[in-house]
Amino acid sequence: MKKVTLLICAAIFTSGIAFSQQKSSKKTKTTAKKVEAPAPVKDAFAQNAEFSAATDAQWSKTSGGNWIASFNRENVKTAVEYNAEGAWVATRSSFETGNLPESVLGTLKNKYPSAVVKEGWKIERADVAAYFKVNIDDNGTAKTVLLNDAGTIVD
Repeated sequence: MKKVTLLICAAIFTSGIAFSQQKSSKKTKTTAKKVEAPAPVKDAFAQNAEFSAATDAQWSKTSGGNWIASFNRENVKTAVEYNAEGAWVATRSSFETGNLPESVLGTLKNKYPSAVVKEGWKIERADVAAYFKVNIDDNGTAKTVLLNDAGTIVD
């Protein structure tokens, strides 16, 4: 009797697993909805000489109501943020490891000789001076280093 009960339980268990792994035959295709920034934001972006040549800008809206234009500028991924009225808020440029300025790389090599640069960004904001934020791996320890344009480490 124990063997029959055990056999029935095993059959129920394996059939439950088999049915739960069946994939749904319905496949839905989702596409991203194209977002257009309001006119004051687009005008401010177009009037900025640094960004006016960008033809591949993709717009997105933050949860705070700001607008971000993402594009490539001189092989650097760049995101420019504006508020709803078109006032510039910040610019973030993502650099590949080898594309960071020599002043930044030189300081990192002097201060952290065995470190490996993982990624880096140049961040420009209206309320502070421009700075670089660089993630490094220094002997197995992940660190974030902030440097100014001259390559000096800042806090």
